[in-house]
Amino acid sequence: GSRFFDKKNDNTKPGSRFIDHDTQDYRNGYPGKVDNPCRNDNLRFYRGEIMSTPKGAFIDEIHDKWWGNYELLESHHGYIQWLFPIRESGMNSKAQPLQLHEAKAIKEDPKTKKRLLKSYKMILDFYGMKLQNEVTGKLERSENWKKCFNNFNRSSHNFLRITRILKCLGELGYEHLKKGFIQFVLEEALIRHTLVRTLTSCRDYWIGTIKDGQDRKELYNYIDQHQE
Repeated sequence: GSRFFDKKNDNTKPGSRFIDHDTQDYRNGYPGKVDNPCRNDNLRFYRGEIMSTPKGAFIDEIHDKWWGNYELLESHHGYIQWLFPIRESGMNSKAQPLQLHEAKAIKEDPKTKKRLLKSYKMILDFYGMKLQNEVTGKLERSENWKKCFNNFNRSSHNFLRITRILKCLGELGYEHLKKGFIQFVLEEALIRHTLVRTLTSCRDYWIGTIKDGQDRKELYNYIDQHQE
């Protein structure tokens, strides 16, 4: 079997059991976590009713004016929790964890769901990637990929952002886009030797956000087959 697949019996990597617990909780829908019907910040933000904070903007303004502003997207630490809300607390105390009723409402409204897809495309562009197919989630390099890959490889806080982004996609109706993202990154890291520094995060965190066990197994096996 794959040396990365059976996480329960794998104590060789420091923290590997915690890591699996983290993504397992997510995959199981956070057992014991209660929805708070009074909290609606994420839904209101995606409806364009409130701005992100601190030093934020309305969602459409972020899409229009922040897209391609790589310096801002790199250095601003308050927007990612608003663009990609998840059911855990993050570094921005002004951002609210996603509530189940919000997730349902965002998924059911074509307008808010479309905005989330636009957020994903904007952040992909920042990382030097482009969504080639909205159905399969297949990615390709963007025109600025060299510069963007360089930055992506260098700043590991972006790896934490990716974990959040993938979890968010799964919460808000875009589970099918995750595998394409991870396949692209693995190909770049293992075949083209560009995004090599992402490999540990990919193996220990990102693959674990995928809910389909067969897909996870396939991706772990891919690493095993191509790692020297």
